[in-house]
Amino acid sequence: MRADKDALLHGPYTPPGLRRGDRTFCLYRDAEVVITSWTEARIPWPRCRAIGVRGGSGLLITEELVRAIRTESAEALKYWFSVKANAVWNWRRAHGVTRWGTEGSRRLHQALSEDAAAKLRGKKLPAALVRRRVKIRAERGMLRQPDRWGEKRWKRWELDLLGTAPDAELAARFGQTVNAVRVMRWRRHTASKSADG
Repeated sequence: MRADKDALLHGPYTPPGLRRGDRTFCLYRDAEVVITSWTEARIPWPRCRAIGVRGGSGLLITEELVRAIRTESAEALKYWFSVKANAVWNWRRAHGVTRWGTEGSRRLHQALSEDAAAKLRGKKLPAALVRRRVKIRAERGMLRQPDRWGEKRWKRWELDLLGTAPDAELAARFGQTVNAVRVMRWRRHTASKSADG
């Protein structure tokens, strides 16, 4: 799973041909920067510091790295560029990328979800977990009786008119399909016969 988790979908990514002391523009800092060093990551990349600003340095964000930020998963960026999660989230925020907003992140999320589902498939959930889920759903108002036949979408007067005119005529009047009128009429008739008998 490790190789899949860190896989690059759109690599390779080519670092810029810069040396320590060179000046260039960083798209993340939106400023002119000086190259301070190179990383020893799986994909070596230049580190930079904004000119005239005190403080540490970080990866130089070029068009090539922006391409990676907008397409790869956070796990892949961390693995290949040897950066922390905080750096990746800052880059993504700066470039308008949401948590699952890249192809790599969506694929990774899908794969991890499928793995977890496969491990749980066929296993009975612990009673405590079931009770907790029921309680949460009840608190959120999600335990209402299901609308099995779609009756809640019908107005009372529409239900009262079922069977009093041809289905096609009522369907045009209600804005429903003929089949919807026919099925609802049959269901209500069957339900009333069951109640009477």
